[in-house]
Amino acid sequence: MMYGYVVKKGVPIVAKFPWDIGIVSFMLFPELMRSSENASEKLRILIEDPFFELLEVMIINDEEWKKIVEINTKYGKVFALGLQPVVLTRGVNPSAINEDERKKAVEMLLGEVRKAGERGYKAVGLCTGPNIEGPDRIKAFDSLIKTLIELGTEAFRYNMNIYLETFDIVWDRKRLLGPFTEAVKVIEKVRENGVKNVYLMWDLSHAPLLNESPEILKTYPEYLGHVHIGCAKKVNDKLLDTHPGFYRPGALNTEKDVAKLLEILHSVRYRGAISFEVRPEEGQNPLEVLNSSKGVLLRAFQIFLENL
Repeated sequence: MMYGYVVKKGVPIVAKFPWDIGIVSFMLFPELMRSSENASEKLRILIEDPFFELLEVMIINDEEWKKIVEINTKYGKVFALGLQPVVLTRGVNPSAINEDERKKAVEMLLGEVRKAGERGYKAVGLCTGPNIEGPDRIKAFDSLIKTLIELGTEAFRYNMNIYLETFDIVWDRKRLLGPFTEAVKVIEKVRENGVKNVYLMWDLSHAPLLNESPEILKTYPEYLGHVHIGCAKKVNDKLLDTHPGFYRPGALNTEKDVAKLLEILHSVRYRGAISFEVRPEEGQNPLEVLNSSKGVLLRAFQIFLENL
C-alpha cells in the first residue's frame, strides 16, 4: 500500500496508489531460485512490510510453506508462483517441438500448478523456451499453444490465472516470445480453444531489449494480466536482462519510465498488480535495492499525479 502527495494549483492532493504492489522475491533473494532453504525468514521481511500486497515466489517445499502460512496469518498477503527460473535454467521447455520433451515439461509444470492451486496462490507465471528461427518457429508456437491450453485448463480448476512473460529474443535470454504484438497472437489461439485465464506479463526492464515502450500496451490491453517494473542494464554495446537496482551503473530505466508506464496503465484501465523485479548486484544488500525501488515508485506516482 502506498500513498502519493502532490500540490496542484495550490491544492494539496493525497492519493492511494491504484494498483496492488508486488515483489518478485526470488530476484530480491536470488538464492531462492536454487533452494527454498530459510525461505520463510527471507519472506518474513516482505510479508511484514505493509508496502506489498503480492509476493511472487519460486518453488517452496512444504516445511517452509507451513512456516510462511503461519507468519502470513496476521498479514493476509497474496502469493503467486513464478516458474520462469525453471524454464530459463533447468531445461524445462514449454515450447519444445519434440512432443516427448514438451510432455515431460508439461508434466512437471502441471505438478507445480496443482500445488500452487492447493495452496491458494493467485496465479502462475512462466516464459517460453529458447528462440527458434526458420521453419521450426511455427512448430514451436504450436507447441507453446498446446502447453498453455493444458496449464490454463488446470489453473482454472483453482481459480488461478497463467501469466506468460515476454522476454528478449536476440540480446540476452533469447526466448521464443518476444514482441508484445506477436505474443498476443499466441494468446488469441489459446482463447480460441476456450481457455480464457491465460494472459501476458509485460516487464518494463525488458522493454529496451525488445525496443518497446509502454505505449505498446495500448494495442491489446485486454491481454495484459500482470506487470513487472525494473531495469535493463547496458554494458558497453550489450543489453543485459540482469535487473539491477535503479540508478546502478548501466541501469537504463528511471522513474520517468515508470511514470509513463503508470500513465498508460491508467489510460487502458488496467486492474492487475505491479511487481518490482530487482536484483542485488555483487556486494549489495537486498534491502538497499528494495528501498531504493520504493522511492522510485513513489516519485513515479507523484509525476503521474502531477500530469493528470
